[in-house]
Amino acid sequence: PRSLLKKEIPEIQKIIWGKDVPEHISKHKVTMDEAEIVIRSDTLILEGHSKRKILVNRLASRIISVIVEIKGNKLIVFTARDASQIERNKFYEYEKIKNRT
Repeated sequence: PRSLLKKEIPEIQKIIWGKDVPEHISKHKVTMDEAEIVIRSDTLILEGHSKRKILVNRLASRIISVIVEIKGNKLIVFTARDASQIERNKFYEYEKIKNRT
């Protein structure tokens, strides 16, 4: 996955949750509040499949990925889960760079 700069993502005015998303992400032990923290924070953004983005950030001791699609100033949430090993490695690189500045 290729990382993106935050400025490539427009300011989000509305987050759209599919009707099954809250139940689905709860199976991954992620709450809607936790997913929204990742969405609204200074987060690593990776390219996903089919025009989707993967937002990755640390929440306490966990690194969470939120898979979304951006349409204008709306963000559609598909799922949220613990980050994969590849996503975690990219996030560790991102943290190192971010902590140097």
